[in-house]
Amino acid sequence: MSEVIRLSRVTKIELIRLRRRLALARRLHRILRDRMTLLIQDFYIALKKSIELRTKLNQMLKDLYPIYFNTLSLYGKNHLDTITSTVAKGIEILASTRNVIGITVPMMELKKLPENSIYVPVELSQFQLKREEILKTVIELAEYEKAMYLIGVEIAKLRRKVTMLEKILIPRILNTIRYLTMKFDEIEREEKVRSIKIKSLLAIKRGEML
Repeated sequence: MSEVIRLSRVTKIELIRLRRRLALARRLHRILRDRMTLLIQDFYIALKKSIELRTKLNQMLKDLYPIYFNTLSLYGKNHLDTITSTVAKGIEILASTRNVIGITVPMMELKKLPENSIYVPVELSQFQLKREEILKTVIELAEYEKAMYLIGVEIAKLRRKVTMLEKILIPRILNTIRYLTMKFDEIEREEKVRSIKIKSLLAIKRGEML
């Protein structure tokens, strides 16, 4: 027999408690499993969106890299770093959160971009035209990837709990209930046999007295 729960007293009250505990464990198992299923669905939605955004970002950068390297060869790295150093200043991102089935995940929104710099070489004009789209894509990608991570952590926790209920707690409660039921059935049979023997002895004694 598999492991059973150790009880201080083997009573019918304990058996009733175990049956209630089993019902509670099964209900909890169902709730956790349903929540895990919903989170897995959200995880795959976030994964699909992340792949789409990553592909989009890679394509945009791939299109712009030749322009950047051509400009780099014309102006040199130090000069290019100097004239583009102010481009990133003035960017404002609004951060907030949203709830995904009990998990708080971040939300980010690009609120403000600095004006196009007149000092940036004309060769990099495509960068200035595309920067808002690139930044929005990067922010959205970061949002979905962080959501994936947080949802994944929660799924792992839920999976451990569901497995513990399925493989350990519920089987132990069931085994203990079976053990106690067999024990009480055995006691009841012994009581019946004892009762029959007592009745037989009393009947014999009454016969002898007559």
